[in-house]
Amino acid sequence: MRKAKAGSEGSNSKSAALRKQMDDLKAELRQVENAEEASFGKMARRAGLFDLDVSDKDLKEAIAKMVETFRSRGSQSSKPAEEPQT
Repeated sequence: MRKAKAGSEGSNSKSAALRKQMDDLKAELRQVENAEEASFGKMARRAGLFDLDVSDKDLKEAIAKMVETFRSRGSQSSKPAEEPQT
């Protein structure tokens, strides 16, 4: 039988530690995403979104338009304000 090289044992424990960190981060990410989804759902309920008689397709399209509106506003706010023309 061959003995494991001295350096390889350290590598395995380091890779195992990194895998554990990755698994922990993935679990934390899932928790954060679930919390964000729950928060969004609460906002949607308070806004009356659940009471609308709208197809999922139409709702998805409307939300996509809303997202685009907010994104375009964000890019405009980063630009210097233009002076009004007189």
